[in-house]
Amino acid sequence: MDVSESTNKKSNSHTGFLWLATFIAAMGSLLFGYDTGIVNGSLEFMAVKGQLDLTAFQQGIVSSGLTLGAAFGAIIGGPFADKIGRKKILTILGIIFSVGALGCAFATNITILIVFRFILGLAVGSASANVPVYIAEIAPTELRGKMVTTAQVMIVSGQFVAFGVNAALTPLGAQNAAIWRWMLGLGTIPGIILWIGMYLIPESPRWLVSQGKMDKALGVLRRIRSAASVESEMKEIQDKDKADKELNAEQATFKELISKRWVVQILITGAMLGIIQQFAGINSIMYYGGKIIQESGFDTTVAAILNAGNGFLSIVGAVLGMFTIDWLGRRKLEFAGLTICGITLVSAGVIHTVAPNASWAGITIVVLVYLYIIFFQGTLGPVTWLINSEIFPQRYRGIGTGITIFVLWIGNFIVGLLSPVLLEWNMSNTFYIFAVCCVLGIIFVALRVPETKGVPLEEIEKYFRTKYDK
Repeated sequence: MDVSESTNKKSNSHTGFLWLATFIAAMGSLLFGYDTGIVNGSLEFMAVKGQLDLTAFQQGIVSSGLTLGAAFGAIIGGPFADKIGRKKILTILGIIFSVGALGCAFATNITILIVFRFILGLAVGSASANVPVYIAEIAPTELRGKMVTTAQVMIVSGQFVAFGVNAALTPLGAQNAAIWRWMLGLGTIPGIILWIGMYLIPESPRWLVSQGKMDKALGVLRRIRSAASVESEMKEIQDKDKADKELNAEQATFKELISKRWVVQILITGAMLGIIQQFAGINSIMYYGGKIIQESGFDTTVAAILNAGNGFLSIVGAVLGMFTIDWLGRRKLEFAGLTICGITLVSAGVIHTVAPNASWAGITIVVLVYLYIIFFQGTLGPVTWLINSEIFPQRYRGIGTGITIFVLWIGNFIVGLLSPVLLEWNMSNTFYIFAVCCVLGIIFVALRVPETKGVPLEEIEKYFRTKYDK
């Protein structure tokens, strides 16, 4: 065996190990998707008399209790990980996901169920903040984009798995309405994989350097990099850590943030993008898609099967978004997404209003929902997160994005809470309400959101300073 062949084998070994670490950490993202999506099929059985006998509003509370927890988990998860380490926080999250799933499965009343859903939400929110960070910190520069994007793909994959579980178990619910306990309890499996798997993979070398643990960081780099690049990357990490510590010594406070008009305008822009994303209606469909499909004329079992298509097409849309976001630009994708989502929502609403009993109506509404999901997951889904990461100057980025992510999750909570009530009231009107929000979103983006594709971060800051610092 010559030297080059030996080097290539070692390089492939390092890459394979990195992908294993990425997959294990991304179990947190898969659980994010699973725990938000599994209520789609399980709520119907919880509502049965003799089970939890939930009203429409109580169904909204059970569903949105998780997203309320996620809002707070996103805020506290990052700082907590900075103190104890990325590996340790993800290990703890694996335990919380496992215990939370079991707690939901064995809940004897709605109060216990809501408590454990909220606990799961804390884990979901923390995972949404920490999984991409961990992956970004272990990935080599040339693979960072693909590896970090794995987290987003795993979120929608988790929802697809949840919908698949619902489709497989729903037929059993005719004989045993308690099948919802199995639906929720199966979330324990990926939780255990995350929990145990984190013992097999290393701590982030960047976090170790930030804690002054240079020897351990060097040891990790030797496991995940080729020997030729270890020393140079170690120096790069140390230099970056030194620069970050100098910068963080002067990080902005909330008081300073709200004292500067142009920074407040950035905060409003980022927060409103999160509200627009949520009030375009995506999670009304992802959480209650089975109910929507049943309302379109399908029985419970067929609705569960068709609803699994929502999860699969979410993956398709997310992958398409990966390849178009740097090609078409942020504003174009926002406009396209809001426009097409609005049109599909109005079309579905009109069909349900004027021809609810037509033989073609039900399947047409399902197709429109599928189109909505593909375009949303390829546009509004990823673009909102990306723009928020670009518009804040470095000094305000940590506190600013923390606030905007919190607002986004609160928007998610409101949509999840009210959707069952709105759908029970009138499905068509619910679609029209979300369509109006899409139109308002188009107006907001046209007036307030700059194109950030290919624009240096300093120029983005200059745009907001020039426009609002008067």
